[in-house]
Amino acid sequence: MTLLSRGALTRRIRLGLIVGSLTALAPLSIDLYLPALPELTRDFGVSASEAQLTLTACLAGLALGQMVAGPLSDRFGRRPPLLVGLAVYCAASFACAIAPSLEVLVALRLVQGLAGAAGIVIARAIVRDLRSGAAAARVFSYLMLVTGMAPILAPILGLLAALLGGETRLLATWETKYVRRPINRVNLFLHRNKY
Repeated sequence: MTLLSRGALTRRIRLGLIVGSLTALAPLSIDLYLPALPELTRDFGVSASEAQLTLTACLAGLALGQMVAGPLSDRFGRRPPLLVGLAVYCAASFACAIAPSLEVLVALRLVQGLAGAAGIVIARAIVRDLRSGAAAARVFSYLMLVTGMAPILAPILGLLAALLGGETRLLATWETKYVRRPINRVNLFLHRNKY
């Protein structure tokens, strides 16, 4: 394998990891904290249906955010809306961790969904910009795999985190899940990429 082909392989892997991570943002936002919903209801003293409004708000934000982020990325380029979206997503996630009431948490989950949608739509736009034909189809099939696997694995990962917390509840609290996930997004945010 020549240096040129190793470099091309590295770029392909990096592209796959970046767009895959951005694509997984939505399913992870929705499904990772599902095992902690009962604890959320206890912490806020609300019913299960009221706590599920956090999911509804996130889904609504993801749907509406894609309609905004797509045209913004066409107008201003891929990088600025993506970085703003990830920064707002991280800030909303941290704010979710300290939400004083369910109403505030629902509003913050809406903001989190709106901002997180930038990752979904811009990841696909990046693939469309950089690849065409069979190469684009390969990357899109990878993204579909991530989209399909993330909702399956996210609740399992959330449950494993809760089980690892044990009696101390260090990893079991829904607040910690809101903090740990944004830290991963900050790492992506800090990664210098042209998009």
